[in-house]
Amino acid sequence: MKLAKFLKAENIFLTENSKDTGSFYGEFSIFLKEKGLIEDARKIKRLFVKRESIQSTGIGKGVATPHIFSSEFSAFLLAVAFIRDGLDFKAPDGRIVQLVFLIMSDDRDIGLHLKTLAHLARLTAGTDIIQGLKNARSATEIYDILMEKEKTILN
Repeated sequence: MKLAKFLKAENIFLTENSKDTGSFYGEFSIFLKEKGLIEDARKIKRLFVKRESIQSTGIGKGVATPHIFSSEFSAFLLAVAFIRDGLDFKAPDGRIVQLVFLIMSDDRDIGLHLKTLAHLARLTAGTDIIQGLKNARSATEIYDILMEKEKTILN
């Protein structure tokens, strides 16, 4: 698994803050619609909110990994959001979440979802990835930092 195969810099959403996770998922879904990646922003927001209501997708160290399945996606889609002020995702370590990896596909890609979740857990486990992202000013900078960080776990 390599992030570069699925993640594009233009699929990185930056925001200063969000009122709550529902608002965040709404803003993110509109971002996807504006990029032409989805048709129905309300449907995708509902799926993310429903997923979050089942169990927090916060995994700790300021990171969350929400993942959904929908016929809205014809291919596996990985996007990233960076929330500068952070948001409470009810993560197990109690930290606010700033980095969100959003995993989306139809129901045929369950194995790829699992591989991606495991890869992201390795990517974020070793160090405080958030610290390296705090000074990033663009989606391209965030993308470059993530690619550099990934090199350390692939070697």
